[in-house]
Amino acid sequence: MDYDRLKEQLRLLTEERIEEVLRSRRPSLVTETHLTPSAVVIPIFRRSEGWCAIFTKRSQEVNAHKGEISFPGGVLEPGESALGAALRELEEELGIRKESLRLLGELDEILTITGFRIRPFVACVDWPVALSLSRGEIEEIFILSLNHFLDPARLKIKHWQRKDQDYPVYYFEFPECTVWGATAKIVKNFLERLTGAEIA
Repeated sequence: MDYDRLKEQLRLLTEERIEEVLRSRRPSLVTETHLTPSAVVIPIFRRSEGWCAIFTKRSQEVNAHKGEISFPGGVLEPGESALGAALRELEEELGIRKESLRLLGELDEILTITGFRIRPFVACVDWPVALSLSRGEIEEIFILSLNHFLDPARLKIKHWQRKDQDYPVYYFEFPECTVWGATAKIVKNFLERLTGAEIA
């Protein structure tokens, strides 16, 4: 696969084109029952090197997924919509208000091996934006170029078992952190939508 071509294709995408791609088809939803509904926001913005996303490192004080790299988000509260939950968590975790972003669309819902179903939304953030981290939830943030996820040497795949079936788990390795599990799968799905190519 010509990853350099895909990187250039990704770098040249406009905000309007990303929105067009994401809204061109209805996202698929997980039909499996007894999963905990949750939602995340993929906050993206453009810099000189291309599109970047904001990732968070969860603190050691949270109930689940301590120390893992994730997108802002969490479990839906009673009566709350998936988008409402994602935007609420974005403001609570990073201090980014919905007035500072534009919703571009959403990706396919995914399930996790730990029993969650996650609905991912993509939003373009007015950068630079003032951040106010919730230290009880977020230890630090990482800003990673989406182009760097297209470096084939960064991606590793391990195979776990879920309900006696093979379940691929993706790992993107960076010097500062490793993006893996549900977050890595969401990134992979996002890149595949934007480039039209299967990543690995």
